[in-house]
Amino acid sequence: MTTSVPEPAPSSSAVPLRWVKLGFVDVFGTNCALTLPAERLDEATRVGILFDGSSLEGPARYLESDMRLLADPATLVDHGNGNGRVVCTVLTPGGAAWAGDPRTGLVQAIEATGELADVYRVSAELECYLLDADGEPVDQAGYFDDQAGRGLAVVKAAADELVATGVPVISAHHEGGPGQFELDLGPLDALGLADALVAAKEALRRLASEVGLMATFMAQPLSGRPGSGLHLHQRAGDVLLDDQGILTEEGRSFTAGQLAHAAGLCALAAPTVNSYRRLHAGPEAPGAAIWSTANRAALIRVSSSTGADASVEFRGADPMANPYLLLAGLLVTGAAGMTDEIELGHPHDEAAGSFDPAMASRFEPLPRNLDEALDALVADDVLTDAFDPALVNNLVTGRRAELEQFRAHVTSWERDRYLDEG
Repeated sequence: MTTSVPEPAPSSSAVPLRWVKLGFVDVFGTNCALTLPAERLDEATRVGILFDGSSLEGPARYLESDMRLLADPATLVDHGNGNGRVVCTVLTPGGAAWAGDPRTGLVQAIEATGELADVYRVSAELECYLLDADGEPVDQAGYFDDQAGRGLAVVKAAADELVATGVPVISAHHEGGPGQFELDLGPLDALGLADALVAAKEALRRLASEVGLMATFMAQPLSGRPGSGLHLHQRAGDVLLDDQGILTEEGRSFTAGQLAHAAGLCALAAPTVNSYRRLHAGPEAPGAAIWSTANRAALIRVSSSTGADASVEFRGADPMANPYLLLAGLLVTGAAGMTDEIELGHPHDEAAGSFDPAMASRFEPLPRNLDEALDALVADDVLTDAFDPALVNNLVTGRRAELEQFRAHVTSWERDRYLDEG
């Protein structure tokens, strides 16, 4: 097993590119790629490369469907040793944007929200666990521990790679769980951040694998340990917050819009069966559609910072979310709140430990499971109208199939609890 730490990729001048991955994500946000000889990159950026577009349906794929991958040359990354990667948008065979592509879905949401999207900027706190070959955490360190090791070296190498391609990296540090790390990105526009999150996850997986580790983005990979979140800090110039970090009237409606559609957003933000082991799980995991200026159990937290550091933080997502669909959902629901001038209630600023959703009937609880979240998504006209119907159908059908597989599986807990009873 290799134990050396990967170094940042050399510049493109060190070794000429020989192979380039055309990267894209399926409807679930899973990283996918088609690898080409580098001499075909020009063709990929001009007219696109034919591929089987049914792969974007994830496990729900049924019939082959010819599509084109159009490479965005501004996203080209040189990984060194002659290998590179570029982000792609999916086109129809005739060269038109295909609405079933998650990246295209975000582009359409950006176009639909107009002036808001023009000034909308987001930074992200991406959390993950790094595990060894036995599935155990790479270390036993804790929150902001300064312990150096293979785990932090992998995260720093990924950060170096991202910075080299123009992605702003704010910080990197050890999170609360053993072997758990956080990489903070942005701020970027919605499309730029979605691309950056896909690239960050790819880099973390690849660089971890090179030193015999596995990066996992499961929301709750280890029982009894902190879950992994994807916290998104939203800003829009002076539209949402004034220079004192106080919500403007438009900012209040924006926040109210996201709260009003919180249940449907959960299907995009917390998209797996496992996601709901993190939500409702503790004082820092949201359980209800509330906002706060201090309570980390709130779904949305308006930071106490001022000026450029102030943000409207959405805390309900985990790293398994498809970032294109999630950011599109946040944009359209926030914009809908502004259009409808939805009123925002009072913040819930009690200590996190004092909040009990079961005893606070005036708050709408978030879905307790993926079934409830998918039902809420299908019933939410603002969210479903934001995407192509086939995309929504593929997403919902695929996740429902996962749920059926989960329900049919006998867990070790059930065997431990019931095998010797009766």
